[in-house]
Amino acid sequence: MLAPLKWLREFVDFDLSALELADLLTNHGLEVEAVNNRLAGLSRVISAKVLAIDPHPNADRLHLVTVDCGDRRQTVVCGAPNVCVGMVSPLALVGAMLGEDQVKAVRIRGVESQGMLCSERDLGLSGDHSGLMVLDPALAPGRTLAEALNLETEVLEISVTPNRGDALSILGIARELAALLGLPLTMPPCEPAEEGPPIEGQAAVEIIDSQGCPRYAARLVRGVGIAPSPLWMRDRLEACGVRPINNVVDVTNYILMELGQPLHAFDFKRLAGGRIIVRRARPGEMFTTLDGSQRQMPEEALMICDAAGSVAVAGIMGGLNSEVEEDTQNVLIESAFFDPTSIRRTSKRLGLSTEASYRFERSIDISGCARACGRAALLMAALAGGRVAPGIIDAYPRPFSPRRLELSLRRTAAYLGLPLSKEQVLGPLERLGVKIEPGPDQDRFLAEPPAARTDLERPVDLSEEVARLVGYNNIPASMPRAQISAEARPWPQRLRARVRDAMAAQGLDEAITYSFAHPAAPDWLGLAPDDPRRRVVKLLNPLSEEQSVLRSSLLPGLLTAAARNLAYRVADVALFEVGKVFLARQGEPLPAEPTRLAAVLSGLAQPASWWAGEAPVSLARIKGAAEYLAGALDLAGLAFATAPAAPPYLDPAEWCQLTLDGQVLGELGRLAPAVAKAFDLERPTYLLDLDFDLLAAQAPQGKRFQPLPRFPEVVRDVALVLAESVPAGLVLAAARSHGDPWLKAAEVFDLYRGQPLAKGQKSLGLRLTYRAEDRTLTEEEVTPGYQALVQELCRAFKATLRT
Repeated sequence: MLAPLKWLREFVDFDLSALELADLLTNHGLEVEAVNNRLAGLSRVISAKVLAIDPHPNADRLHLVTVDCGDRRQTVVCGAPNVCVGMVSPLALVGAMLGEDQVKAVRIRGVESQGMLCSERDLGLSGDHSGLMVLDPALAPGRTLAEALNLETEVLEISVTPNRGDALSILGIARELAALLGLPLTMPPCEPAEEGPPIEGQAAVEIIDSQGCPRYAARLVRGVGIAPSPLWMRDRLEACGVRPINNVVDVTNYILMELGQPLHAFDFKRLAGGRIIVRRARPGEMFTTLDGSQRQMPEEALMICDAAGSVAVAGIMGGLNSEVEEDTQNVLIESAFFDPTSIRRTSKRLGLSTEASYRFERSIDISGCARACGRAALLMAALAGGRVAPGIIDAYPRPFSPRRLELSLRRTAAYLGLPLSKEQVLGPLERLGVKIEPGPDQDRFLAEPPAARTDLERPVDLSEEVARLVGYNNIPASMPRAQISAEARPWPQRLRARVRDAMAAQGLDEAITYSFAHPAAPDWLGLAPDDPRRRVVKLLNPLSEEQSVLRSSLLPGLLTAAARNLAYRVADVALFEVGKVFLARQGEPLPAEPTRLAAVLSGLAQPASWWAGEAPVSLARIKGAAEYLAGALDLAGLAFATAPAAPPYLDPAEWCQLTLDGQVLGELGRLAPAVAKAFDLERPTYLLDLDFDLLAAQAPQGKRFQPLPRFPEVVRDVALVLAESVPAGLVLAAARSHGDPWLKAAEVFDLYRGQPLAKGQKSLGLRLTYRAEDRTLTEEEVTPGYQALVQELCRAFKATLRT
């Protein structure tokens, strides 16, 4: 919101500087982002009186003009056709900035010119360049132009929060200042002089949809003459960032900025039947707006119509078929209140946002419709020579009913931490227009916020308003005295933190990908038609077609991120993510939201070095990541196995299934070539996909203390020759579950293939660790259990001892 200072002073007679005013507003809830000096370049433009005009010795169309600058006389070269002796015109002295150009002393056809007489376009005041700008002949020479014309020089740029629609006007800002400074608020005149036939019988308003339009006021002005607006109005509109058009349209924009009430001016002769009808758009209705674009109206759009058809999109933009033109003589002024939700929805559907829709979306003052309509009629009569028809049409099917809120002095003081008196609480609110009535006791009062303050909905809003008016900088800072204690985080959150730490400890980086996915992602993964992950949830209002469904797997997002990293020459990628996926459920309004853990690795398993060389990512690396994670979570019973068929996105030659106590936890392996091609991954890529919810259910929540061993262990190694098809994990699981109370650990320490072993055989070396808690074990105690274990393993897996 741009607020010129001189305009504000017409409402509140304050003596603060622009910077002091900006500080005051900011400390009381209206943040001033900048103080703009919009005419700083015109500080060296003064009023000058033409004393003499002589011909230029070297140019027929140029003149040497002698001007009175107040404290001196000087000569400038000028070619304007309207220059004459006695006229007063703006003179840009040497050093003045006109736009981006600086005025300099120059020689024109051999004669030096000390400055430049200016047109309105030269000064940026309008587009008129037909001749010099003519000032009041009584104006004393030497006065700065901004002072002489009373132009708006200082403008506050205020950031207005979405709930403060009342502050989107000069009146709204002035009302704040009056309340803060304790000064009276001066309202502009809003009652026009009326003459001629009354409006009743000439125009009519019918509201079909009162929900969308609770109030519609209209006035009729006859005999207007379309012309440029006076300089003071054009200057104020431009200071507020609004382009002047003509005197009638400019009045509606002027009221918009002054009172915050969007208006629209209809060419009355182009309104069929002289009627206004407010209704919803019909299915498939097309309408051409003022910008010349033909648009299909959403069915919920509120339309302003005449007896023949639509003439405006309510609260957003008028129609090309009823705009004010150069031959317009009679104008019907619209001043209405439209439902904020309806206007915002229509504006978003059409992709059309205007100054009017911006204010209607945030709600305006429904009680000010008639006032703004009268103010506009008064200005049109004064600036366009119109005659205001007696009376006003004010269709008001749903009158405003103010809220009645209970305000407690004690509770407000407790909220703010300040000892506030009754006058300190009630006084500022009353100055804002809040009506206060006595309540059931001396502490409580009944408050009725004005129609303009739609943000005051609850008693606590009134307390916050008192805080704002007292000044946030006046509220002392103090530490809370309550005893603060935090409950332990839920187990899934704590487990997620442990999982993140465990994955990061292995060199993986956590990724956070979009919950939105491409609808073709299940096809890229090659999922079967009956795969649950094909039951995607479609978004009603997606950001784009590429993000139009909720993800049913973490893998597409991670694979896309890996491909993007590789495309940017990040050769080694190791990413993981913990997040929810979304699976549609038949007959249920909401999807299932299981949590998954996924990881993607490509490139080298660790940075290349001179002692270790380059070790590319392999199945062992991704499998090791899963084993490390299980160890970090104290999970027992993790096993790796194969299933009848690999998932379609994994290479059947390099994959395995993870189980936890017999339950399928997930799978890991190498990405299938066809899927890698779909994601533009040219290097071998390995992935891991786990059920995080199962991890959370199986992982122990507590830690059991294990004292350090006091006695040494006994280590026995054994090498078993067995079939290549026997998984090492099964052998380890059998060894660990043997039941020997002294067997503390069983690990694989060697794997050998080759001569003298037969084809299809391998040698698996196991290291068995025995230890007792109360003594040092002897060989005689360990040997029987060791031999029994070896015999059991040989029998179970048809193995022999390697010699």
